[in-house]
Amino acid sequence: MCHFIGLILFSIPNPAAAAGIAYPVSGVFAAFDPEFPNAAFEICMSVRTFGIEAVSKNSIAELIVFAKDKRHDLKGDVATETTIKTIKFADGKFHITETFNKSRGWIGIKRKTEYDMTVIDPNTIEIWDGKKVARHARCVVGGRLSS
Repeated sequence: MCHFIGLILFSIPNPAAAAGIAYPVSGVFAAFDPEFPNAAFEICMSVRTFGIEAVSKNSIAELIVFAKDKRHDLKGDVATETTIKTIKFADGKFHITETFNKSRGWIGIKRKTEYDMTVIDPNTIEIWDGKKVARHARCVVGGRLSS
């Protein structure tokens, strides 16, 4: 009986993907400290020079790639992929709920994460995970590096 229920749960398609829900931004974003005026430029220069190896070489802390309904996170040697479950806009912020694609919790249920995203301008976003706010600069747009 348990296997039958699991089969039903995992055969239900992601409603967000079926509805064509996408992130409010796309491209490659790198975290930076907004207290340093050249931080975004320097981090993006590291991405231009070393590509994703800039993360594993500790030149930068984190890269996030937003592509349609998927988000790829690179931190050190760890890479994760999540898919949008829901996205709501309120008070100038996007409240985003995602599910992890390869990680299953206890009894096979997919783990989820939630956060608020504020689009400061086309090349800058802030992500609040409930504990801290992190600012990210867009470094790559549609396969081309941002200036």
